[in-house]
Amino acid sequence: MSGTSLTRFAGMMRDPDPAGARKAARELFDKHEILVVFPDDVRNGKIDRMWVDAIGRRLYGNRGAR
Repeated sequence: MSGTSLTRFAGMMRDPDPAGARKAARELFDKHEILVVFPDDVRNGKIDRMWVDAIGRRLYGNRGAR
């Protein structure tokens, strides 16, 4: 068998699964009352998207300001 030191991990490498991220977010909410909001999932209009963004900025500050 030829390869590199990373060859053994090749089977684990795959693209992220959006459905898996939503499932994990749902489990966090169910078990720990942690709410995860994916901005692209806010589809009820520009106002709702602005609310989500405003809440995020209030809780965590502006993006990239660290």
